[in-house]
This record gives sequence, structure tokens and C-alpha cells, in this order.
Amino acid sequence: MTAPLTQDVVPHPPINFFYLHFHNSIRAELDGLSQAVLDLQPNGLLVLKERYRFLEQVYKYHSSVEDEVVYPALDSKVKNVTLAYSVEHEDEERLFEQLTQLLTSALAQTGKQRTGTLRQLACKVEEIHTTLRKHLAKEEEQLFPLLVQHFSYAEQAELVAQFLCSIPLADVEAVLTWLKRTVPRQEQEELLQQVRGVVPDHLLLQLMVAWLSPEGPDGGDVPLDIENAQPVPDEGCGLADCCRLQKPVQAGGKPGAALLGAGRSPLMDITHFHAAIRSALESFAAEARALQQCAELQPADLAALGEHHRFLRSVMMFHSASENEVLFPAARQLSASSCTGCEEEHMSEAQLFEEVGRLLGDVKACARRGAKEAAGLTEELCASADAVRVAVSGHMTREEREVLPVLQAHLCAAEQRAMVWRTLCAMPLRLLERVLPWVAGKLSDEEAGDMLRNMRLAAPSVDNVLVELLSRWAQRGRQPLPELQEAQGATPLPVGACVPHVHQVQPAQQITELGSHRPSKRLRTEQRFCSSAFPDLERTQSGAQASTSSSPTAARQPPSMPRINPIDHIFQFHKALRRDLRRMESDANSFAAALEEAVVWGGGQVTQQLEGRFRFLWGIYRAHSQAEDEIVFPALESKETLHRVSHAYTLDHQQEEQLFRDVDQVFARIRGTKDLQELRVCAGQLQRMCAAMRAALEQHVRAEEQELWPLFAEHFSMAEQEHLVGMIIGRTGAEVLGAMLPWITGSFTEEEQRAMMESLRSATKNTMFEQWLDATMRPTPGPAASHTMQSDASCERPLLADVAEYLARSCSSVDPGSPETVFRPGWEDIFRMNQKQLEIAVRRIGGDKGLEPQRKAYLLQNIMASRYIVAQQKRLDSHLSAGLPGVVQQHKTYHDPVHQILGCQHYKRKARMVAPCCGRVYTCRHCHDEGEDHRLDPAAIQQMICMQCGTQQPVAGQCRQCHEELARYYCKICHLFDDEPGRHIYHCQFCNLCRLGQGLGKDACHCMECNSCMHLSEFVGHKCRAVSNCPVCTERLSDSSQPYRELPCGHFMHSHCFAQYSRYNYTCPICARSMGDMSVYFRMIDSLLARDDLPVEYASRRQDILCNDCGQKSQAPFHFVYHKCTGCGSYNTRVC
Repeated sequence: MTAPLTQDVVPHPPINFFYLHFHNSIRAELDGLSQAVLDLQPNGLLVLKERYRFLEQVYKYHSSVEDEVVYPALDSKVKNVTLAYSVEHEDEERLFEQLTQLLTSALAQTGKQRTGTLRQLACKVEEIHTTLRKHLAKEEEQLFPLLVQHFSYAEQAELVAQFLCSIPLADVEAVLTWLKRTVPRQEQEELLQQVRGVVPDHLLLQLMVAWLSPEGPDGGDVPLDIENAQPVPDEGCGLADCCRLQKPVQAGGKPGAALLGAGRSPLMDITHFHAAIRSALESFAAEARALQQCAELQPADLAALGEHHRFLRSVMMFHSASENEVLFPAARQLSASSCTGCEEEHMSEAQLFEEVGRLLGDVKACARRGAKEAAGLTEELCASADAVRVAVSGHMTREEREVLPVLQAHLCAAEQRAMVWRTLCAMPLRLLERVLPWVAGKLSDEEAGDMLRNMRLAAPSVDNVLVELLSRWAQRGRQPLPELQEAQGATPLPVGACVPHVHQVQPAQQITELGSHRPSKRLRTEQRFCSSAFPDLERTQSGAQASTSSSPTAARQPPSMPRINPIDHIFQFHKALRRDLRRMESDANSFAAALEEAVVWGGGQVTQQLEGRFRFLWGIYRAHSQAEDEIVFPALESKETLHRVSHAYTLDHQQEEQLFRDVDQVFARIRGTKDLQELRVCAGQLQRMCAAMRAALEQHVRAEEQELWPLFAEHFSMAEQEHLVGMIIGRTGAEVLGAMLPWITGSFTEEEQRAMMESLRSATKNTMFEQWLDATMRPTPGPAASHTMQSDASCERPLLADVAEYLARSCSSVDPGSPETVFRPGWEDIFRMNQKQLEIAVRRIGGDKGLEPQRKAYLLQNIMASRYIVAQQKRLDSHLSAGLPGVVQQHKTYHDPVHQILGCQHYKRKARMVAPCCGRVYTCRHCHDEGEDHRLDPAAIQQMICMQCGTQQPVAGQCRQCHEELARYYCKICHLFDDEPGRHIYHCQFCNLCRLGQGLGKDACHCMECNSCMHLSEFVGHKCRAVSNCPVCTERLSDSSQPYRELPCGHFMHSHCFAQYSRYNYTCPICARSMGDMSVYFRMIDSLLARDDLPVEYASRRQDILCNDCGQKSQAPFHFVYHKCTGCGSYNTRVC
């Protein structure tokens, strides 16, 4: 007997069995498998395949109970914490399937072909191990504490019992034996006692006690004689395993007649399952086609279809596994050609079901965010559903025609019953409770009776309790519901009502109603064992379904018309990320293959290119994940219904950052060695880690796209999304953004590129982003750049050419004897017109009634300014033609003449600028603006002079003659040089100016509403207000390179102007509000007035005042200077 727990001993949480101990067992298995793969011998592939098959099965059992039981129960108490984990389960299952395919291929290959497959196998193993460890660590950090905190021990015990019911009956003992090795005996006893208290069903409790009884002599009473049960072989069965009473068949005899005798063949029970599956697939395909007829895809319809898919996929997965393990080995032993290719067909069917599930998830996500791709994906979904239906139906027809007749002809009834029993035991109890009434409800009374009779005859005596439980569930499918009997006058229930999660074909207009009533109908019809055996947990899950259906997320309808949301372009980063991750993995594979073939390695350049691609990818990913962690995820969490929705993704970012660091360490080892053998080891490790990194990141971004991306369309308006986009790019530096834009758009179609750029322009409409974009995307000037200044300087000539062309045409109508015909200026002659000729030309233009007013004003303006234009052109041409001889002799200016530091009073630098506007040479734009009557546009500068060698050349950060770096910081847009040590400068692409600071996203950000840069600490609490001019110096703040600050009233002022202004004033020069906390100053005035006695004639007088701080009008005692507001106590008032 199990000893009862004492009152002094605090029992361990039952959920430890399912999470901590189960996770530790999986990790231990992964460690052993990792070493087995590294030490793999040619004859060890089969053993390795079986070990991974066992791990895959165990992990599937764990995942299925989480998806179907644990996550819904947890969602009923803590919202939004399990969204990502189910998506990860799907990806992990796909990885296991790919690994099985590689192992199968490797077993059938030899030589170099097998060697290549083994390399792929090592990478796939690393992918699985990395993703599984990441997933388990996240569950333990996020989900396990919530389960312990919010679930009582009884509820946790119910979850453990549900887990046991999710393991196939044939595998329960093997899995528990494997798991109990890591569970202390005391915890096993505590768990058994907890389970005894939560399972009211007597039959099910007997099974639970038999499974959970601690191993050993003190394991407690075991009501079932499980010690005498026959073990199930791992590798399928031969004929001898199917029947212990088998007798040899006489030569020349007819086995079917000799062994089977009269009556129906027990193997016909398998055809009943085939018929139910065919019918369900027909219904599923019809429901998928009905979606195409709907004007809008409703969440209820998609949820119902997803539930149907999960059920059918589970049935097919376990049914196919049972056939592979039971039917096909026996059939092959009897007839080698009877089941050729059947197992391969099962694998292809599993892939088809996987494809349907992926498409269904994509359709859900696109429908939720209103994406136009939803229609095309729905069409693909229908095609895939039809493909599954056709493939499965054809496969089952072939089995019934080729496989089952062979077995029926050679096996006796006992052997056939044993086979059918083993196919049932290949399913878990949770699925059997749904499948048996579903199948039995489609049979006649005779067929149902035969099925139950065969089940009782086939089961060993040790399984009598199990047979009784299964028979009770099967009979449930033959009984109509009491409430339906009353409503229909005891009419037999239609067969379709007994099908769990699979309904009859419905018209398109009825699908919504069907989906909305599905959960309650399922509970009434099935009476699932969790409702009878675990009533508390069923109430919890029912509450989860009710709360989910009433939540804003579920109730919010998707956009009726397809549209592109601003936030879409942030998530479209994933498309480019996937492309480069695959390219990185391919390059790593090529690098490893090249090292394997090399005799002497000299590919340092190849290594540098590979590492450069990795570092670029790391930097881009880090910027994206930082934007999500600091902006996107907090925005989601700010919505009341979305609390905790992003925690799992934040944990992903932390783990993925560690993956990048691990890869970086491998590159460091590659850089530090020249030994070929060590390089090969490092290359192999790099190859595996790149594959694992790609798999982990693809899993992460797929979960974001399916679960987080649609939330923005459901909970955020277009303006809110645009604001988020502005915040994200407002914290992204110009260098990063300049690298990201062509990188991302390189994977887009032209329509996607256009939509993305329009979205960015809309989000930055108040800024100089368009100008920055034009400057960074324009082509680099070629060798003729040194002559561009001359062409730019002559750009004014077409203006005068218009005037010359007009005068030349007008002269043809003038009298030849007139003095106006003495000079007929052409284009070149207009430079020699005297004052009299200019006046004549002005009068002629002014008197021409045929000219439009706008054209007349244009010609008059340009002809009157012609002398100034010509003078400027001549002066610039003279400087250029002479090669600036006077300047080269004096090409040096000094920031500090004593220490010979080149530059000017404003900057330290080693270059001087040639101003394109006037042709003069200045050290910086400030020097130019101080010495001229016009301002210099820094972006227009194209020529510079190196102060080291005096060479005039196109502006650049390095002298092309002496190769001297001209400054520590150089901006190719602003043409700013700064050689001051320790000074940090960055270029803001939205101000299109260089500013002091470490950069956007580091210590500064740009607010799109204010169109201004500010410190990160000020951004969160600031009030958006358009920035204009500094009220003190009147300089435009958006064009200023000096830092400025926001006043409490919301106006802005240069920091240095504030320092000077606040020495004599404490009120804003614009709105007159106080610029800081003046409470101490106002108390000083209070004490001053307390000692100040007014004359008697003024003592009782009062004045009406208006407070500049609070805006209230009040009456204050008369005073010659100070009047205190009675509302806020401020002395910042004025007399009304």
C-alpha cells in the first residue's frame, strides 16, 4: 500500500512530474543523442533512428496534451501567455519528420551519397536540439511558475492524469518507465495520492493507479495484473506475435477456410475506421470549399475548420503508425508485394496534412489582419484539402484491395482480432474516447456488436478494465442525447451528431452558425472523459472557451476589405531575414565542403566574407529585435486585453542573441588558428550552428507572424500603427536605416517596395526624410565630378538664354531704321548690354500685351538681374580657370595656432570647403555665413581643399592625394568634418542634419510629430508640439546643430539660450508660463511681503489679476510689484 502523506511534509507540486522531470528526461536524452551523433558508426544508424523515433513520440505526447489541455486551462486563468508555444510545437514536429526522412535516406545510401546525407543529418540534429532546448527553457521560465501559482494541487494532478491519457496505450508503460528514473520515489507516491483524489471514474482510476504505482516492492497495491502482460515489440510484429495459438497451414490447403471459419472477418473493423475517415475528409474538403463562397472569412469558421483538421490529423497519425507497426510487417511476411510503398504513402499523407495545417494558420493570420493574400491562400487550402482527401481515399482503397485480403486469407480470427486490438492500443485514451463513439455511430447494430465482441475476445485478461472502459465509450455513439430525445420525440440521433469535431457538409451560409455552436455541442454530445473523470478541470476549460469567445480579440472582426497596414512593413523584415539566414547557412555549408577538400588552406578572404555576412545579419537582427522589445511589444502590452502577450517573444530574443554570440565565438576560433584539421572541426561546428540559428529564428518569426502581427489590425488604428512606425524608424540610425532599406526591399516585389516607401513617407511626412532618401539613394558621382562645379555654376545661363531668345524674336518686328535695331543681342551678346539697352529691353517686355502676366514677370526679373548673374559667373570662372592660385598658397587655417591644430574657430578639421554659391573658400559653413551676405547650403558643396597638401578635389573623408584622414567624423551628406576627440556626432535622417550625440536609438530619438531630435529620457514623457524657431536667438531649431530643450509649457529653446535667458527671466518668452519649479522663489516673496507694510490708503485695496500659470482670474491684495494668485499661489500674474 502507498503510505499516506504526513501533515508535516509539504508535498511537491504534481506539475513537477509533467514539466521539470519530463523536461529533464528530454534534456538527458538530447545529451545522449548529441554524443551518439558525433560518435556515429556506419552500423549505428538503425539504433539512432529508433532512439530518435522514441524521443519524437514522447515529445509529441507532451506537446499534444499541452495544446489540448494545459494551454486552454492556463488561458482560463492567465490570458495571452500560450499563443506562441502551439506554433512552435508545429515547427518542432516538422523538424522531427525531416530528421526521420534523412535517417531513412541515409540507411538506403552508401559511399559519398551517405556522407553528404550524414552532414545534413548532423545539421538537422542541431536544429532539433536547439529549438527543443529553447522551447523547454521558455516554458520553465514563463509557464511553469504560472501553473504552480494559479493551479491547486488537485488541478495540477488532473493535468498529469490528462497527460497519461494522451500517451498511446501500448506506450504508456515504456514512457513511464523512462520517466520514473528521474522522479524520486517520494514524489511518485505523492503524485499517486493526488491523482486518487481527482479521478472519480472507477475504471479510469484503476488504470491510473496501475500506471503510476512506484516501482519496486513498496510500490503499493496494483489492482491490475500488469506483470503478466505481454511486451509489445519495438519493430512491428511477425505472424507469431499476432496469435499465441497459431498452427501451421497444411500445404495446398485454403487458409481462409481452414482458419477463419464462418462469420465476418475481424479485420473488417479496420474498414469501419476507413469509412469514417473518408466521410470526415469529404466533410472537411466541403467546408474548406465553402470558405471561398463567403464574402468575409469569419474567425469562428476558421476556428471550427482548424479543430476538424487537428482531430483528423491525430486520427490519421495514430492509425498510420498502427498500420506501419502491426499490419504491414505481417502482410510483408505473407506476401512481399502486398504493401509495397504503403509506408511511403503514409509519409506523404502526413506531409499533406502538415501543409494543410500551415495553410490554415496562414489564412487565419491574413484574415485577421485583412491582408489581400487571404483569398489566394484560401484557394491553396481548398486544393490541399482535396489533395489529402484523394490521397487518403486512394491509399485506403488500395489497402482494402491488396493488404487486408492477404491477411484475411492467412490469419485466423484470433490473429485478426489481435491485430485490430493492437491498432486500437496504438491510440491514446483521449483520442479513443472521441474516435470509438464516432466510428460506432456510423455502424449498424450488427456491425457495432461484432466490433465490441472482437474487442473483448482480443484483449488479454489483464486489460479487462480497459476493455470495459472502451466498450462504454463505443456504446455512447449508439445512444441519442437525452435533450435531443425530448426535443425530437425520442427519434434516433443522426449519425453526424456523434462525430466529434467533424460535421456534415453544410451550406456556406450555415458555417458561421455551426462554428459558433461547436464547443457546447461537442461537450453535450461526447461527454468527454475529462468532464466525467475530471469535472474541475473541465469547468476550467469551459471557462477558458467562454472567456476566449467573449474577449475583444475573438470578438473583433477582421477588416472587410484587403488593405496594407503601416505595421506590415515592419514584419516584412522577416522575409529578408529568412532569405539571408538561408544564404548564411548555404555559405557555411560551402565553407565546410571547401575545407574538407583542401590540402592547404589559404582562403582567408572567404572567411572574411562569411564573417562579414554574419556580422551584417547580426547587426540588422539586433536592431529589429531592439525595436520590438522597446517599442512594438510595449505598445501591445499597453492594450488592456493584450497583457503578457509578448513575454515569450522577449525570451526568444534573449536566447537568439546567445545563439549569435556562440557563432561569433566559433568565428573567433577560426580567426585564431591556421591548423587545417582544427579549421575543419570549427567549420563543421559553424555549419551546424548556422542551421540551428536559422531554424530557431524562422520558428520565432513564424510565431510572430501568426499570433502578433494580426493583433495590430485588430487592436490598432491606422494612425496608431503609423505612429509606431515613426517611433521605430525614429530610433534607427541613418547608417542602419541606410543599410536596411535596400536589404529589405531586395526581397520585395515592385508593388511591395512601392507600398513600403509610401508608408515610410507618410510616417515621416513632417520631416526631411525625403531629402535624405534622395541624397543617399542617388548614384555616386564619377571621375568627372571635379568639373561639376563649372556646370553647376553655369546653370543660370538658361535663364538669360530665355531672355535672349525673346529679344531675338521681337527684334524681327522692329523698324530697321529705328535705333533699337542697332544691337540685336544673341545668347552670347547679352553679357555686353549697356544700361540703355537694358532699359529698352525692359520697356519692350513690359509693353508686350501678348505675354501672359506670369511669363512677363519671369522675363523682367531675369533681365533686371542679368548683371549680377554675369558678375558672379565671371568671378567664379576666373577662380576655377586659374586653379585658385591665391588660395593654394594660403590653404591652411588653424583652430589652435599655438599647437598647430588645423581648423577654424568652430571646428577642428583638415579640409576647407569651396562654396558653390560664390566660389570662395572657407573652412566651414559658419565661417562662410559670417563673411558673406548669403548662407551656404552644405549639401551643395562638391569641392574641397586638403589643408595638408593643398590639393583641390571632390569632397570626401580622405584626401585622394596624400591619403590623410581629414577628420575623425565625416558626413557625406552634410559634408561636415569634425576632428574633436571625444565628441560624438550623428546624422539624423529626419532632420537631415548632423547633431551632437551618440546616435538615434543610443541616446537620442526623433519624434515625427514634433519633427525634432531629443534625448531618449525626454521622449517618453514629452508632449508633441511642432518645433519652430528658438524664441531667444530666432534660429530655426530643426536646422540647428545645437541641442535644445523642451520647457514645461511645451515650447522649445536652445540649451545655451535657456542658460543665458534664465539668468534674468523665469517665464517663457512665448506664453509667459513659469519655466521651472518656482515654489522656493515664491515663498521668498511671501516672506518679503510679510515684512513690507503698505501705506494705509492702499492696505484695503484689491486688484483683479490673471495668473499666467493656471489661467485663473482672481482678486489679490494691492501691491506695486507682486500679486499672488489665490488658486495656485504663483506670483507669475498680471493685472487685468
